[in-house]
Amino acid sequence: LDRIEATPEGGLRIGALVSNTALAADDRVRRDYGVLTRAIVAGASGQLRNKASTAGNLLQRTRCPYFYDVNMPCNKRKPG
Repeated sequence: LDRIEATPEGGLRIGALVSNTALAADDRVRRDYGVLTRAIVAGASGQLRNKASTAGNLLQRTRCPYFYDVNMPCNKRKPG
């Protein structure tokens, strides 16, 4: 889905196909989840935010210092 909908509990249901631009610009997100808006804007250029989706962000592999340091154990690189 490419919609942002209010839930009965007072939260938001964000569709997997919502672009990061649409999510950051949504009035409800800006009002109630300002940190999310700021993180999205800080995380990528406008061109990338226009193409990136919520689901795509969730599927992206984490790139922490442990991931890059092959001498350190990392569950993202080699589970267990």
